[in-house]
Amino acid sequence: MEHVLKGYVDGWSDPSAFAMRYRIGHSSGTTEARFAGTGEYRLSSTMTAGHRPLVFTGRVAVRDVRELALTALRAGLWRAGGDTTPGGVDAEALIQVTAGPETFTVTVWTGDAALVRPFDAVQQRILRLVHRLTAGAVLEVGK
Repeated sequence: MEHVLKGYVDGWSDPSAFAMRYRIGHSSGTTEARFAGTGEYRLSSTMTAGHRPLVFTGRVAVRDVRELALTALRAGLWRAGGDTTPGGVDAEALIQVTAGPETFTVTVWTGDAALVRPFDAVQQRILRLVHRLTAGAVLEVGK
């Protein structure tokens, strides 16, 4: 994953082949976001007022996607998964990085998402962007 993130951030990989995906689900609802390296995005969530499902699509500045990738690179996201413990009916949270045929996924239990620092650093950057793009309509906080 590190080489894929570095390739995108440094500009030597094809931005149209790069994407970051985030998904978190729990008893209150589910939020999913996908940001392409060229700026296109798709967000969906039931973590909204009244749990009404909402979908948002559009385009962000490429620098926003680069900031997500840079945050993942600096945080060492690839070191975040695999050492969390499920609690009760806990669901999974994931961040996925794709570049062409390569896909890397980091998965943690939702209850641990805010406690696993590399994961949470990226998650919080993604959620700030989600909140901005949805004008606060998505209420997800990543826990």
